Amino acid sequence: MKDGKLQVMDLFAGAGGLSNGFEQTNQFQVKIAVEINENARKTYLENHPYLNEELFHKDITKLVYKDEDSILKDEYQDIDVIIGGPPCQGFSNANRQKNTLISSNNQLVKEYLRAIEEIKPKAFIMENVRTLESEKHKFFISKDDEKELAELGLEPDGEIIKIGNVTNNFESLRCFLMNKYNNGDSLSKYIIDKDVFSKLNSLLRHAKNQTVSELKNFLNKQNNKKYFSKIVNSKWKGIHDKFWEESYKTSWNLLGENLKKILEDEEICVKEFSDILEEIIETQKVINKISEIIQNKIKLFTDIDISGDSFVIHIKSYNVFSYIKAKISSLGYKFNEENYIFNSAMFGVPQERRRLILIGVLEEIREGEPVKIPEAIFKNNKRKEYYKIHDAIKDLEKLLPSTDVKDDEIYRGDTKPLSDSPLNMYLNNNENNLIYNHVRTDSREIAQQRFEALTAGQNFHNLKDSLKTTYSDHSRTQNTIYKRLDYNEPSDTVLNVRKSMWIHPTIDRAISIREAARLQSFQDNYKFLGPKDSQYQQVGNAVPPLMARFVAESLLESLGIVVENKIIDIIQPAKKILN
Repeated sequence: MKDGKLQVMDLFAGAGGLSNGFEQTNQFQVKIAVEINENARKTYLENHPYLNEELFHKDITKLVYKDEDSILKDEYQDIDVIIGGPPCQGFSNANRQKNTLISSNNQLVKEYLRAIEEIKPKAFIMENVRTLESEKHKFFISKDDEKELAELGLEPDGEIIKIGNVTNNFESLRCFLMNKYNNGDSLSKYIIDKDVFSKLNSLLRHAKNQTVSELKNFLNKQNNKKYFSKIVNSKWKGIHDKFWEESYKTSWNLLGENLKKILEDEEICVKEFSDILEEIIETQKVINKISEIIQNKIKLFTDIDISGDSFVIHIKSYNVFSYIKAKISSLGYKFNEENYIFNSAMFGVPQERRRLILIGVLEEIREGEPVKIPEAIFKNNKRKEYYKIHDAIKDLEKLLPSTDVKDDEIYRGDTKPLSDSPLNMYLNNNENNLIYNHVRTDSREIAQQRFEALTAGQNFHNLKDSLKTTYSDHSRTQNTIYKRLDYNEPSDTVLNVRKSMWIHPTIDRAISIREAARLQSFQDNYKFLGPKDSQYQQVGNAVPPLMARFVAESLLESLGIVVENKIIDIIQPAKKILN
């Protein structure tokens, strides 16, 4: 503790919603933070002006907590609490379809746990997606994992995973890759650039089962012709640093020659061209995935195998959430093992947002007692009881938002907070009477027509077909796209509302950054920096500060610290609102 405040390390800090809620208690102060996104860093520093920039790190993987004698470095010795939400996309079919096996974000979960293990703070808060506990979030067993898993009592599951289709030279490819895997050799020199791969994959879709004229139509599009002409005329032979086999090199050169002929309007056999291109694409997919296996030291439990017309690998995996729980228990922390999904709407946030929040405290502090979890305002979990969009933004209705992100300060003049809404009074805390970030996206004519056609609660699917023409398959559009907000309802989960094109409840325009921030429970003195889209994204990515404050207060109670000026007393609605 320093200056009577608990010292906080904020990991994956984003724009600072989690730390803001903690600091509202006046019992916590951020000493160290980590965030890699440049615009979010600017916002964070704007709202944490006391933070020493030397202690505002970018890359958590580069942090070294102990010196060569395994003694904690000075800057980390007085850290009382670690907070943060490590991104975790897990392993799923989506990863396979995107030509990757492993989300790099997976390792960030382990980086968060590494900080806890080495610093050993009094307490921690881990916020994450509520699906973290699902089976899709998993780690593959690496060559370094087996001992730790045995110590934690975790039993991995075996999996057979397809990594690509077999090619004409499949046996030699398999032998080549197994040799590289066994020696731990990098495959990076055999992999073509991601942009080139993506363009060739798109070309394959247009070459397969198509006529020459259809293929030429695709290649004659201005951007395509410019791109492919450039690479076949000047870069083709240099796209590979190395070729794994002569026959593949021959196929690659032949593909380039035929592509050049098509661009010069010469005749070729489309079937032959398509077959060669498909062989190249499938080979690259397999090499890419085995490269990931090698880079991440993933253990294969048999050689690369053939099943039907597919390359497959045999690996073992274990659930991310099971690992997290076992790991923090082994480090000596009590945490909320049973009740960890929280809906922010139950805590006064005017938004349905369900997230997983782990609250951990050293066992010696709790002395066998369970940790405290935040006590909701709306205990019945009934939507009609929650604070509504009206409570969050109604008072801003007469303030015309700018479309210029540089013009982001508006004097609110005679517009007053909603005196009958404790939430609105809480959000209106800017003493200089300015509203920051009341900036909206500038809408095209078709978007404006959609705005005008929709009423409260309606979305894209309620539009007539003539207003859906810019979407290739509008049946797959989510219900949150072009949603007209309803003052009498809490909002859905706030993401990037610019991309979702959320519409103001009563005015035919997109909601502003400040309005989105209000729905996220950011108070008006919190200012966002960066380009317009980045600000919308920062807001959507954030932990609602109001939810964070409830969590912070429950953590204080678990640490035996008296909480004064509880947030529940500040924003508790009048009884008549609940009836």
